[in-house]
Amino acid sequence: MNWFGQLTKLILDYYREDAAQWQQLQELRRCRVSRRWGTLRIDCRDRPTAEQLAAAGLLLREPVAALRLAHHINILVRGRLIASVPVDGVKQPSWEIHQ
Repeated sequence: MNWFGQLTKLILDYYREDAAQWQQLQELRRCRVSRRWGTLRIDCRDRPTAEQLAAAGLLLREPVAALRLAHHINILVRGRLIASVPVDGVKQPSWEIHQ
């Protein structure tokens, strides 16, 4: 079973009725998505892809919270943390972009 494809599909399917938001998350297909210990890891091949997904942090957060996939989202480039997006208990947009 391909979990990386399934997690990506779950997130993208959440926005299947809203073409604009669905299009913003298309870069997710270029990344490896996995989860472990309450953290959803999105490992991208390059920094521009990771930064685009970090900018869409709220769009990522909503389906992850609704589907209870994770408590936290880490966006990485080849294992190096680029952005960290909390999922639970945050009402305002709150994420950190690491240099």
